Amino acid sequence: MKNLKPEILRERLIIEGFYEACIDEKFLKNFLLKMSDTLRLKPIAGPFIFSPDKFSELHHGIGGFLAWAESGVAFYSWSEHKFFTLDIYSCKPLNVNTVLGYVKRELKCETLEWQKITYEQ
Repeated sequence: MKNLKPEILRERLIIEGFYEACIDEKFLKNFLLKMSDTLRLKPIAGPFIFSPDKFSELHHGIGGFLAWAESGVAFYSWSEHKFFTLDIYSCKPLNVNTVLGYVKRELKCETLEWQKITYEQ
């Protein structure tokens, strides 16, 4: 991806996988807040938790968003598939191994894929 503004540090990490944790509103709030502590990022809004279950036949699960002073994180899950997507955007460098270890441990997932968005120099 072409870096349109190289003087602005930003990192994006997308993680998808299958989980075994019991994800409900309380779990997801704690997951997002604890992620903030783990990554040393400051929450400024949220977590906002939502579910499309009542509104869509296409997607059943729970999702959430948390804004950080350094950007934010979005989580989406599909309960019938025990599948999740996590999108992290940060203006502070991310330690990918720390993020992956946290996600694997908390979501009880053994199978996941991830990609860090890279910019052309």
